[in-house]
Amino acid sequence: MKLFKFLLGAATITVGACAVAGKMRRDKQRQEELDEFLCPDIDEPIEKEIKSNESPLKHMEADIMGFKEAQEDILPVTLTYSFDSKDSAKQFQTEIAEKGLTSSSSSYDDEDKVVDVIYHDGVNESDLKILSDTLVNACTNASAEYKGFHFNK
Repeated sequence: MKLFKFLLGAATITVGACAVAGKMRRDKQRQEELDEFLCPDIDEPIEKEIKSNESPLKHMEADIMGFKEAQEDILPVTLTYSFDSKDSAKQFQTEIAEKGLTSSSSSYDDEDKVVDVIYHDGVNESDLKILSDTLVNACTNASAEYKGFHFNK
């Protein structure tokens, strides 16, 4: 009887030890996988192509229409556009002037090939819609790329 109890105890201890060893092996494997995921080998470059969900013109429209949530004292605001050539920049400037953006002024930086449009009219929805439509058309016609905006105050 003592031998049976001894063998039963030994079998229980062996089964428990196997279970603990198996769990430790799985935990170690999971930790290694997590470590590799969080800190991949630095010799292997991580390459990820990020595709924009919005075109620069849609982004510009969203920026401009976002001004309506602001107060009048945010003005003037400068919107920046880049160009391939001086002729494209001049076409852009001419087009926005012809569309009646008299309250806007623009300047071309020959070195950086950018035009800054300074807008200081109003932030109501109709003014901003006119500004947005005019700039979208001018960007499309002159192959301009919207770079962003900043407030001048």
